[in-house]
Amino acid sequence: MFSFSLSFIYYFCSSLILKQLTSAQLIPRVLLFNDPKYSAVTLSPDGKTVAFLAPNEFGISNVYTKCHSCKYSKPVTFENRRHISGYQWTGVPNIILFHQDNNGDENFRLYKVNITNPSPFNPVYTVNEQPGIKALIIGNNLRDHRVLIGLNDESPSFHNVYELDLINNQMRMIFHNQRFPAKIVVDNNLKIRMVVEEALDGSLVYYKLSDSANPSRLTSDRLNWVEYLRVPSEDRALTLPISFTQDNQKIYWQWGADTDLGQLVVHDFGRPEQNEVLYTAQKAQIGGVIFHPIERTVLSVTEIYHKPDIYVANTTVLERLMDFDAWLVSYISDDQPFEYFIYRRSKKRAEYLFTTRPELTGRKLSKMIGFDYSARDGLRIQAYLSLPPQTPLLGPAQLHGDRLELARQGMLPKKPQRLIVLIHGGPKLRDFFGFAAINAWLTSRGYAVLQVNFRGSVGFGKNLTNAGNGEWGRKMHQDLLDGIDFLVHNGIADKRQIAIMGGSYGGYATLVGMTFTPDIFACDMTTMLGADKNTEEGLSSLFKKSFPLYFANRVKHPLMIVHGANDPRVKQAESDQFVAALMKNHIPVTYIVFPDEGHGPRKPHNTLAMAGFIEEFLHKCLHGDVEPFHLGQYNSTAVLLSDARKEIKNGEKAETKEFFFLNDNLNKVFIKKSENYLH
Repeated sequence: MFSFSLSFIYYFCSSLILKQLTSAQLIPRVLLFNDPKYSAVTLSPDGKTVAFLAPNEFGISNVYTKCHSCKYSKPVTFENRRHISGYQWTGVPNIILFHQDNNGDENFRLYKVNITNPSPFNPVYTVNEQPGIKALIIGNNLRDHRVLIGLNDESPSFHNVYELDLINNQMRMIFHNQRFPAKIVVDNNLKIRMVVEEALDGSLVYYKLSDSANPSRLTSDRLNWVEYLRVPSEDRALTLPISFTQDNQKIYWQWGADTDLGQLVVHDFGRPEQNEVLYTAQKAQIGGVIFHPIERTVLSVTEIYHKPDIYVANTTVLERLMDFDAWLVSYISDDQPFEYFIYRRSKKRAEYLFTTRPELTGRKLSKMIGFDYSARDGLRIQAYLSLPPQTPLLGPAQLHGDRLELARQGMLPKKPQRLIVLIHGGPKLRDFFGFAAINAWLTSRGYAVLQVNFRGSVGFGKNLTNAGNGEWGRKMHQDLLDGIDFLVHNGIADKRQIAIMGGSYGGYATLVGMTFTPDIFACDMTTMLGADKNTEEGLSSLFKKSFPLYFANRVKHPLMIVHGANDPRVKQAESDQFVAALMKNHIPVTYIVFPDEGHGPRKPHNTLAMAGFIEEFLHKCLHGDVEPFHLGQYNSTAVLLSDARKEIKNGEKAETKEFFFLNDNLNKVFIKKSENYLH
């Protein structure tokens, strides 16, 4: 799931007559924005069965399973009204847990079901009945008949922890929590070992149980906890606990002190000053660690710079891993959807399972090229470029100097391209290599896509991350402009045909582009206005000096705004203010509401409708290809409250009376970027 603060879609465009175009490379929206045929793929604890989420005949995501020798998969849940958002195997054979929310409100209810003989008539046990309560799985070791469940049943900010017996459904509270909103760390035996609290200076403080604490009846009282480790704010992105050793006596950490990229370390629990360094990151931050499922020894470490790199950390362990023969393997590609295999160590052979989107087989999809450029202050920035799949390219024989290397990478088109700058959220997140439906969609419409891991992003060292502190709307925005300049200078992008769009911080950055540098972009699309407002940086940067609301008078073009009525993140008043400011300045606004969505259009018919609206606006702005679209095409729930899509003739301005506000519980919606991350 993605973290967003405020969901918007904004567009502005020039007054062109919309002509629906098609091309041989145009991929129908329905192939890209319907739910994938296979997602959230996992292997059962005994290694015999694969599970995944897939849409049923009504388009509702359910859990399906498939044994290795079976020709067909079968549903094991039978939900027909609400999508299943996620599921987990448990330590009890054939018992799974799954969760759902109510039309995007993010108050997830947790359910337990026995899948031995799946049937729509089998009873489904509801773990938390109360409305407005969010359930979290705090601990699940996949071998015990117990799991630990977090419920914010007393305060929205704090989760009490309960032990759920999967056999008899008995639940008892083991941690009464009125203090710690962040991560709760449990060991392999499902015992709570640490909690985390943010200090006033931005550091993270980890606490362990005091000698006087009763592990079976914990409270958040200060007498129960003593400080274990204090992580300075500049090391937060690099320092976190990962796992315990098999005997729970030692703990593995990703460690950021005295290094830019971080290390994998282990120390005796309670003695963080006695670290043993197991691995030091080489190119990028540690992206993942694979442990032996029983012995809890380190097998491999992954770094992701342009693409994932896997480093074997313990070859002696790999040579004797005959106690778990079946491995679930995912093949990650940029120009085809993810593929899954079962690798059998005993046979040294991989057996093909499926591709997540088989309907795209044979389609020509875009490549995703990782590259670096220098920001104006010399900071090195990583980015990705995706070109339309049939773009004619310049060959290395035609070039020399720096452009020769760009040509070798397949980055130089014969003529400059229309460009979409797609900005990631967070901002302390990053863009990754791999197939993404949104990239395939945009490039098939004839647009190149630039994705920048600007300062403030994570994954490339704490120096880059911390360089974004205090730079919202300033150097972070300049990094985007410098990336655009790099593409324009090298003949990759047409400076007259550039659009910008993004979610969460990306939405904020899009509005910065609209208001601070309005002449750079021909079209703007924002899938979020806000960002992480739970931090001091987020709060201060969203006001006055770098908040686009106060510069709305600089916007020059029409926009589209979309709301999800059940979005729980941000009050409606914030977007109301921005829209009101735009209307005051006679900026034509298209205003759309999805009454049955929350922080993102989860329902495929709504996602498809959103994509249709985007295509129309992009076509008007940049003249790319467009698939025919009309409001009722996908039976979406979209309510069009104000329509500025009509042509604006002779400089006419939209009348303010065309726009009206709905009630205060209407919040925003984003366009789903599916399959963009490994996890």
